[in-house]
Amino acid sequence: MLENSTTESSYFDNFFIPQDKLHFQCNFDLSYLIRAWEKVDIEKYPMLKPFQKEILKEWKKRKSLHGTHKDKTAFVGHEDFLQMVLSLKFSLDDMHEEHSMIGVFSPVMLGTIWTTPAFPKLQYEMQFPYDEVVEKRNLAVIHIILHRLYGSKLDLSKLPRPGGELFPKTIRYQPEPNGPVRYFALKVDNELYMTKSWSIGLQTISEPPELTQDDIDKLLVNPFDLDHILSIFDPSCVAFNGALLLFAKEVTHRHQIFTIHQKLSRRDALRNLQDLEDFQQQLRSYVKVPDLQIGLLLSPFTKESRRARWTPFLKSLRFTEGVDPSSLSVDDLYTKAWSKPQIVNELMPEHKLPSLNEQGFRSLYVCPLFVDGELIGLLEAASTNLHIFDFGVIIGLKSIAEVLGKTIKQVHESEHERLMAVIKQTCTAIHPTVEWRFQEMARNYLAQLARDEIPQPEQVVFKNVIPLFGVSDIRGSSSKRNEAIVADLQTQLNLCLDVIFAASQHHPRPVFNELLYRIRQNQEKIQQGLKSGDESRIYRFLDYVVESTFGKLASLSPEMKSLVNKYNDSIDPELGIIYKDRKSYDESVTLINETISTYIDRQQEAAQKVMPHYFEKYKTDGVDYNIYIGNSLLEEELCCPIDLRDIYLWQLMTMCGIVWLMNELKPNLETPLDTAHLILVQSTPLTISFQMEEKHFNVDGAYNARYEIVKKRIDKAKVQKTGERLTQPGQIAIVYTQEQEAFMYKEFINYLQSLGFIEDDYIDVLLEDLQGVHGLRAIRIKVKATPPTGWDPKKPNTSLGII
Repeated sequence: MLENSTTESSYFDNFFIPQDKLHFQCNFDLSYLIRAWEKVDIEKYPMLKPFQKEILKEWKKRKSLHGTHKDKTAFVGHEDFLQMVLSLKFSLDDMHEEHSMIGVFSPVMLGTIWTTPAFPKLQYEMQFPYDEVVEKRNLAVIHIILHRLYGSKLDLSKLPRPGGELFPKTIRYQPEPNGPVRYFALKVDNELYMTKSWSIGLQTISEPPELTQDDIDKLLVNPFDLDHILSIFDPSCVAFNGALLLFAKEVTHRHQIFTIHQKLSRRDALRNLQDLEDFQQQLRSYVKVPDLQIGLLLSPFTKESRRARWTPFLKSLRFTEGVDPSSLSVDDLYTKAWSKPQIVNELMPEHKLPSLNEQGFRSLYVCPLFVDGELIGLLEAASTNLHIFDFGVIIGLKSIAEVLGKTIKQVHESEHERLMAVIKQTCTAIHPTVEWRFQEMARNYLAQLARDEIPQPEQVVFKNVIPLFGVSDIRGSSSKRNEAIVADLQTQLNLCLDVIFAASQHHPRPVFNELLYRIRQNQEKIQQGLKSGDESRIYRFLDYVVESTFGKLASLSPEMKSLVNKYNDSIDPELGIIYKDRKSYDESVTLINETISTYIDRQQEAAQKVMPHYFEKYKTDGVDYNIYIGNSLLEEELCCPIDLRDIYLWQLMTMCGIVWLMNELKPNLETPLDTAHLILVQSTPLTISFQMEEKHFNVDGAYNARYEIVKKRIDKAKVQKTGERLTQPGQIAIVYTQEQEAFMYKEFINYLQSLGFIEDDYIDVLLEDLQGVHGLRAIRIKVKATPPTGWDPKKPNTSLGII
C-alpha cells in the first residue's frame, strides 16, 4: 500500500486555522464522498460496480469513520480505505506515483487528514501575516454563507463572491536537498466556494437570522470589514461538513519559461557577465542540457558604417573581440546563420571553427536574433556532448530568442543614454543644473527645422548670477618641476659621462674628449638654472649624438658593455629618458589634484541638494573651480539670500577641509609639496553666456571682464608695504572689494573659530596693485593644524546641517 504521510505537512501548517478562530463550525465528514460512490451510474460504467460494492461494504464495517471529525485521529489505520474512496477522483496510479501531490483536508480549517508522501515537501512561505490570513478566510466564507442562505430571497449581486484563491499559483518542490527544483500549481477540487458541491455541504445547526434588504445594504457599506459584517450577521448558525480535495500538477516547464521571460524583460537585465551566467544557468535547466554554454554576437551598426563589425555581447563562444564580417567566407557557418539557424550535432575540423574545437564543443546551434523584423545578432549555444540539439531543445532556444533580442535592444538603448550622459559629463561644460536651458534651446532649434527655416542655435545666457571662485595652488610648482627635470638630466648626463670617459680611457679617440667636453658643458649650464629650450636641446644631443655610439661601444669590451647596460637599465622604457625625480613630482601633483578634486566633488554632491548651482573645476598644478548661483540658472526653484550665504559658508568650510587633507597627505608625497588656498569674492551680479565653440561659459561685458582678469592674476598678489606673498601654505586668503563682503566673512570667521576650524588671529590687508586692477583687499586666516572632533572628509560639511 501507499505510505501515508503521518506528519502534517509543514507547508499546510501555514494555512491551517483551528476551530476557535473561525466564526462557524467546520468538520471533516467522509459521508459526502460515500454518497458520491452511491450515485455512480453502474449501468453506464459497469466496470465500477465491484469497486462500488466493496467500498460501500467496507463503509458499513468501519463505523468509527462515520459522522463528523475535527482531525485525522479517527482515520489512522484506515489509509487504504481512504485511497479506495479517493479513486473516484484520482487514479490509484496517480496516488502511487513517487511525486504525486494529492491530499484530503477538513473544509475551511484545512486540517490535514491524509496526503501522499511528496505533499509535505512543497515549499512556500506565507505572503501575509497569519492573523490577516485568518481574517480573510473568515470574511470570504461568511460571504459564501450569505450567498447560499439568502441569495434566492434577497439581491446580493453587489456582495463580493470569493473565487477560492487559497494558495499561491506556483509552489516550489525540491525532492532532494541539492537536486533540481520543480514547480507545481495547486488545485482545489470541488471547492467549498461552489454553489453546489459533491464533497462539501453547508448545514444549518440553528435557525439563521432573518435578514432584510436593508441589512444587506448595510453590509455593503464595508463588505471587507469583518467586525462590521459580524455586527449585522452571526454565522455561528451554520457548519461546513465534508472533505476538501487538493492536488497539484507540475508546471516546471511553464514556470521556467515565465521566469526567464520575466527576468529578461527587466530594465537591468544582461548588464554584466554574471547576468549572462545566471541566464545561462536558467537556460540549462529549461532545455535540460546541463553543460550548455551560450554566447551572444551582435552587429549594432549598418553594413555601410565604418564601425560595422560583429561584436561579442558580454561573451561570444567563438570570438574574443570584434570581427569584420567581410573577412568570413560565404560558406562560414556563422555567415549562414545570419539568414537562418544553423545546427551541427557533430562538430568536426572541416567546419573550420578551431576556437570552438579547442574548447571541446561537439554540438553547436547558432540562431539569428530579430527585433521587429530587424536582425541584430546571433545567439550561440554549444555543448561538449554529441547530438544535443533535438527538436525539444531547439524549440526551447527559439522560444527564448525573440525576448532575448528585445532585451539586448533595450540594453543598447539604455547604454546609449549612459554614453550620452558620460559624454556630457566629460566632454562638454553642460552642467545638470543648466541642462534644462540647453534642452529648451535644442527644442527651439528643432522647431526651426520643422518650419523649414535655416536653424540658428540661440545664445544661452544667464543674467544676474553671483560668481564664486576658489583655487588650491601648489606652491612653487614651476621651480619644483624644474628641479626634478634638472635632477633627472644630471643623472642621465652623469651616466653618459661614465660611458664616454671609460671609452676615452680604454680606446682613446679625439671624439670622445669632444663629447666629454659637451656633456660637462651641459651639466654646468643647467646647474645654474633651466632655461627655455634647454631640456629638448639636451635630449636631442643625447639621443642623436651620444646614445647612437653606445651600440658600438658595448661591443668593445665587457666593461663597456656593463656601463652601457647600466645606462639602458636606468632609462624609462616608454619615455626613453631617465624619469625618476620628475616621476616623483608628477605623481605627487596627481595625488594632490585627485585628493582635492574628489573631496570637492563629494562636497558638491551635498551642496547641489541644498541649492542647485553651476559648477566647473580644472586640474593643473592644483585645482581651481568656478561657481555661479542665481535664479536665472534654475528651472523651478528660487535662490534666496540665505541660499547665497550658505554657499559662501560652504566654500569656506570646504577650503578648511582641503587644508586638513593636504596636511595629512604631505608626509606621503614622494616629492614634498605645499599648497596655498584662495577664495575670490564678488557679490555684484554678472552675466554669463555659453560659447559654443569653446564649450565653456564666459562672463559678458567690460565691467564683468575685470572679474576674469582678477581670477587669472590674484594668486600672485602681494601684501602692500610688506611685499609678502598673499597666499601661504596652511592658510586661506579671501580677496574682496566691498566692506559688506568683509563684514560677512568676519562673521563666518567668528563662527568657524567657535567650531575649532581656524586660529583666533587673522589679518585684513590692502594688496599691491595688479596690472589693470586696483584697490583689492584680503583677509587671511590660518586653519587649525588638525580638524575638530567629528570632522570626516567623506561626509558633507557642517554648513549643510549634516554633522
